[in-house]
Amino acid sequence: MEKRYQIFVSSTFADLQEERQAVMLALLSLDHFPAGMELFPASDDDQWSLIKGVIDDSDYYVLVIGGRYGSRDQTGVSYTEKEFSYALEKGIPVLAFIHENPDDIPSGKTDKNDALRDQLKKFIDRVKSSGRHVKFWNGADDLKAKVILAIAAETKRNPREGWIRASLASDPALVETLRQQVEQLRTELSSQKVAPPEGADNYEGGEKTFNVHMSYWDGTARETKITRVEVTWDHIFFEVGPILMEEASERQMQNRLSEELWRYSSKKFDKPSQFKLMNESFDTIKVQLVALGLIRKGAKRHVPSDTNRYWSLTPFGENKLMTLRAIKKQKSQ
Repeated sequence: MEKRYQIFVSSTFADLQEERQAVMLALLSLDHFPAGMELFPASDDDQWSLIKGVIDDSDYYVLVIGGRYGSRDQTGVSYTEKEFSYALEKGIPVLAFIHENPDDIPSGKTDKNDALRDQLKKFIDRVKSSGRHVKFWNGADDLKAKVILAIAAETKRNPREGWIRASLASDPALVETLRQQVEQLRTELSSQKVAPPEGADNYEGGEKTFNVHMSYWDGTARETKITRVEVTWDHIFFEVGPILMEEASERQMQNRLSEELWRYSSKKFDKPSQFKLMNESFDTIKVQLVALGLIRKGAKRHVPSDTNRYWSLTPFGENKLMTLRAIKKQKSQ
């Protein structure tokens, strides 16, 4: 008899929103029901009592650990670790996914407090030594793939009570309600792809302008000079975005911008090929596009000898690029 399972997803929230979305989509692709606190309406009940109730109703427990220990209760224990402990106590199968390269996590997504970093390390050591299913991930897409494989294997090896189809259930109305909830979750997760990340509105973007510093060779004066090109952030993303639809190295990104941004200069030059985007401006552009949620570190594996750093578009960045560059259908008169 075909079953569908409720799977509780536990992690810190603000720093792992993209990764949580990837896990939710992975579970939905397997026709299971993801459960996490961001998916439930506000309640007057005690928060911890509500969390325990949801875990009690779940068949499996997925733990995702990144670079933060997370918000803590009055005793100093994070809610993520409390959820892990409770799942163990209740005998719920735990599948843990720990970030493979903590040093690669952006500083804005890691704990800056030494005490919190120490607590996170102890928590990770505890998870590793618990004898539970532990995998290591690097990027949202990698995490999604590993969750799919791990859940598929665990549900086959260790089947739980789960849910059955409405036609075979003693309470078809209840299963229909769950089906509607799954469809609602799919809709909500899909909408998250086109929404800017939390906090992005704190940074300059869109039609706001930025003075890009570029160097060029002045043949008359026979010297290298510096010029400023005023350009909007949308124009910058318009030019560099297409090569990031797969992945591009930082050198490719800088070269692309060097080749294109001279067009926005108020001055006229005979040999635009001699233009070069200066490193300081490129670094600012790179950080700003990350802060706006448009690009992320590349997740593809490269040969060990390749020391380049790679970047790609986020789902939000893909949607933004389509609005900037895709040719829209003309309205009929």
